[in-house]
Amino acid sequence: MTKYRILGAIFLVAVALQTLGCGSSMSNSNRVLQSMTISPASADAQNFANGRVQFMATGTFNKAPSPQQVTFQPPYAGGWSLMANGGASLPATISPTGLAECVPGASGAVTVQALASANAAMGTGATGVAVRSTATLTCP
Repeated sequence: MTKYRILGAIFLVAVALQTLGCGSSMSNSNRVLQSMTISPASADAQNFANGRVQFMATGTFNKAPSPQQVTFQPPYAGGWSLMANGGASLPATISPTGLAECVPGASGAVTVQALASANAAMGTGATGVAVRSTATLTCP
C-alpha cells in the first residue's frame, strides 16, 4: 500500500508542477499569429471563371510552421468579410472559406478583409489582439 501512495504522491506533484509551469510559461508556448497577407492582393473578377475569386489568408507565426495558411473555423472569432468602397451596396458576396462572387448585374470595387485573433486562428480559442489584412475585388 505504501508503494502506491508514494507513486500517487509523485503523480500529483508532477501534475501540479506541470499546471504551475515549473519555470516555463504555459501561455508563451502557444503559437501566435503576428501578421497576415491575402492573396490575391487585387483581383478583377472578370479574369476568373464565373466571376468567382478564391482568396487565401497566409499568416506569419511566432513559431514554426510559418508562414502557414490561416483557416477560420467556428467558434473562433474572425473570418472573411467585405466592405463597400464608396458605395452603399456590395457588388459581391464572400463565403466563410474566402470564396468571393460578384452579384449578377452589380459592379464596383470592394475591400476583402480577413480578421483573426492572434491566438484564435491557431485553434486555442483564446482572444486577443486582432490581426487584419485586406485585398481588393473589382466586379465588372
